[in-house]
Amino acid sequence: MLKFYFFIAILLILFPVTLPAAEQTVGQGMIIRADQMGYDTTADLVKAEGNVEILWQNTTMTADMATYNRTSQIMTATGNVLIVKGSDSLRGDNLLMDTGTGRAEMENGRIFITKGNFRADGRRIARVGEDDYAIRKGVLTTCDAEVPSWKFGADELDVTVEEYATGTNVLFYVKDIPVFYFPYIILPVNRERQSGLLFPKFGTSSKRGVFMDVPFYWAISPSQDATVNLDIQTTRGVGLGLDYRYLRNRDSDGSLGGYLIYDNTEKKERGRLIQMHKEQFSESFSLITSLNLTSDRTFLTDYGEKSGEYNRQYYDSRIVLTKFWDHWLAGAQAIYTQDYYATSNTGTLQRAPELSLYAVREKIPYIPSLYFDMDLLATEYYREKGMNGQRVVLTPQLSSISSLLGGRMNLAMFGSLQMRGYLTDKTEPGIKDDQLLALPMAGARISSSVSRFYDVSMLGMQKLRHELSPSLSYLYVGDKDQSNVPFFDQLDRENAQQSLTFALASNIWGRLAKEGGSAEYRDLMTLRLLQSYNLNGIRQNLLTLVEDTRSWSDLILESDTWLHRNARLLADIRYSHYDSKISSSALGAEYNDRRGNIGRLSYRMAEDQLDYLEGGLSLAVTSPFYLNYITRYSFDKQNFLESYYSVEYRHQCWSLIAGYRERPNDRSWTVNFNLAGLFNIGTGPSAR
Repeated sequence: MLKFYFFIAILLILFPVTLPAAEQTVGQGMIIRADQMGYDTTADLVKAEGNVEILWQNTTMTADMATYNRTSQIMTATGNVLIVKGSDSLRGDNLLMDTGTGRAEMENGRIFITKGNFRADGRRIARVGEDDYAIRKGVLTTCDAEVPSWKFGADELDVTVEEYATGTNVLFYVKDIPVFYFPYIILPVNRERQSGLLFPKFGTSSKRGVFMDVPFYWAISPSQDATVNLDIQTTRGVGLGLDYRYLRNRDSDGSLGGYLIYDNTEKKERGRLIQMHKEQFSESFSLITSLNLTSDRTFLTDYGEKSGEYNRQYYDSRIVLTKFWDHWLAGAQAIYTQDYYATSNTGTLQRAPELSLYAVREKIPYIPSLYFDMDLLATEYYREKGMNGQRVVLTPQLSSISSLLGGRMNLAMFGSLQMRGYLTDKTEPGIKDDQLLALPMAGARISSSVSRFYDVSMLGMQKLRHELSPSLSYLYVGDKDQSNVPFFDQLDRENAQQSLTFALASNIWGRLAKEGGSAEYRDLMTLRLLQSYNLNGIRQNLLTLVEDTRSWSDLILESDTWLHRNARLLADIRYSHYDSKISSSALGAEYNDRRGNIGRLSYRMAEDQLDYLEGGLSLAVTSPFYLNYITRYSFDKQNFLESYYSVEYRHQCWSLIAGYRERPNDRSWTVNFNLAGLFNIGTGPSAR
């Protein structure tokens, strides 16, 4: 044990600065994650593309593409833009935001603020103050229904949350029918909550018998509320559910939920506990706790209501403490895993504590374009049965980014040394109880891009921009025998290899004409081809976790295509040259007309791993009746995993839902009267 701590101490003394995290810190406490990321040194501009996620000041933004100017602190984003702060959200097509002041503008925006249950849509929404919004060509309502029973539409709306909204040229609508006109109006933007019984939920199930769920809503205080559910089942017994929500301050909130029942069929008490808390001590120091615990392995099979939950493989519960600085990120976490597929959880590997320390892009003085990064990760692994131990991973890295041929090409290089130290007990045969391992790694990537504009005149399109971005990468991982090293996770088996990877990305953007002479810029297609060649060594397929010694990797095709602003196709296809067949695929299609008619279909296949189809359909064309259908089918099991049908009748701020769910060994009918438009809560035991 002394050797283990001595190793940690020596590493910390020798390396006072640390390595790249999974995300990149760009200053002012901002973290950016994305599939692809680039940096324009001249403009001091970070560019991110593909599943972009940006976190700063207790705020999260997701989008298809985004840029951030580190000097001016100006952020832009396009494509499915969503900003979430606490429980409030703002979504739209295009965003321009000053992250320093919080002022922002969103095109075709939709805002939701929990306080007061305030909702508004607008052609342009501007956030001009902490609780102040300016909305142009917008509507305002406090009703939750898709087609609200009432709403105010105005040319201009100025709103201060929990105070007043003022508007000019205002129309009052009952549903979508204009009833009154006001040249100017002042509206109160608040609504008091009231405690009381909500409408019960009725149903019948082959597992639970006839049941009735009676919810009671309790408005405890302005910052707390709860829903208590009495769940009466003729077969299983009487259950009690709780969903408690609280807001401690503007940056800290949480919830606590649970369900408990004495199961007459199983002759024992069964239940579930769900907890979430977020505490923001300062802009750079936060704590998150999340618990998902069940009394037994089959609880979700019998009582799980959410789609895909009843056959869930595992649940994680964790406590995460994070502190970050300009170029540093420190974290501590504990993770407890329940594996529902295992016969017993005594052999499931747990992590507590896991300590991490990262430094990102520390510029080395006096040497242009040379950076030092480092990761330090120390983990305690334990389980009741099986090998336990501690592992420390330290990876210092030098990297360089430079431009060639007058900026027409970019060259990125890195060199690192992964050092791992182990101390184990209950070791398995052939595994040493203590060990040090050093693994060299290096790589280089050369890339370029060319683009061209085309004048077009079709489907409302004015211009097309086509960009081709080829790249060639080299990766070297040193050859080191790791057969006597403990295997806790994939990090313990870094396969020796020398590989070349060629990638070609094709991106098409379009400019569309809009009313009033303005223009809209839209992603039309992203296509990416990847092919690797292994000079020697072993390559691991990250999708199937199968090691491969063959020289050529699968040919990978990734695409994201917008056939129309309402229709999208996604694909990730991998083709094996040796087997002359598709080894894995992930396909998806979605149609959303923004009026409540939604269709989606996805297919996942990985050879010898899974073969799975999921689909869903929502129809609003029969309004006020709305039809929903969700299904999941497993080709490898030759069986439907789940099917759900529902009919909803919506009237003003309430709706009546009749649903039928079919799962293996269970069929259930439910009838539910929903008051979501009057009380911003659900009517079922959400902790179940």
